[in-house]
Amino acid sequence: MRKNRFIFRQLLFLLIFLLAGVVSCTPKKQIAKATLPLEQKENQQLFSDILANQLPFNTLSSKLSLTLSKGPVSRRSKARLKIVADSAIQVSIQPLFGIEVFRLHIDADTLVFLDRMNKRYVKEALSDLKQRYPTGFDLQTLQSLICNRIFVAGKAKPDAGDYAKFNYSDTQNMYYLKSEDKSSGIEYFFSVNADDRIIFTNLVDVDKEYSLQWNYSAFAQLPAGVFPQQMDVSVGSSTKKAEMSLSFSDTVLDEALQLELSIPKSYVKVAFSDVLKILTSDK
Repeated sequence: MRKNRFIFRQLLFLLIFLLAGVVSCTPKKQIAKATLPLEQKENQQLFSDILANQLPFNTLSSKLSLTLSKGPVSRRSKARLKIVADSAIQVSIQPLFGIEVFRLHIDADTLVFLDRMNKRYVKEALSDLKQRYPTGFDLQTLQSLICNRIFVAGKAKPDAGDYAKFNYSDTQNMYYLKSEDKSSGIEYFFSVNADDRIIFTNLVDVDKEYSLQWNYSAFAQLPAGVFPQQMDVSVGSSTKKAEMSLSFSDTVLDEALQLELSIPKSYVKVAFSDVLKILTSDK
């Protein structure tokens, strides 16, 4: 098995709980559509404009409607997403009556997954996961994907000078940026519309066998800026594929959040690989 199977080995595990489809939730915010004609911009100017148009926040919380489709199987649920910027991400899966069934918590150092139905948990250092599944995965990359932000491999926060790390092209109605994570060989692409908003992110392994495609739409005007209320995700290879979409509602910025996580003493610790086998099983 190739070491670079980063998507089915890591991101699929995360996406199953973080992402998934629109059930029937309509955004309550005013939808903002691209209104500007595409301008001819230098690479540096485009990159600066993309950074300037990203939604600023210290904390973000939102209700989610979730669906995962993998082959003939489709699963739906409600959830709650909470993010403390550059610190932690937490997702609570609540299929019925607001009762939490799963919780996923990721901070700069650790991944924790609680399975409340079976009273078990996974707790892994991200550094250990990187050694077993060399992917370049970290908190910042995941936060960027969820929050419609551009990212640079191996760097906590991109700045205007990072434009030189990307190849640039454009068409009549879209800008395109491409770069590569040298440590993993993963190539990543961003499609940017005339309003300098990312509408598509694509990560591909070096052999083009696995890919993660992340589409953003239904951009809504929040008090601090514009944010997509709809995200559709496809992850797969030539033989396997999972499709997900994510719908946001009641998104709140900069409320007081503390994402602490306690593990009940009665819970049994299991290995990341044990849970991953269940999540990626075709059965």
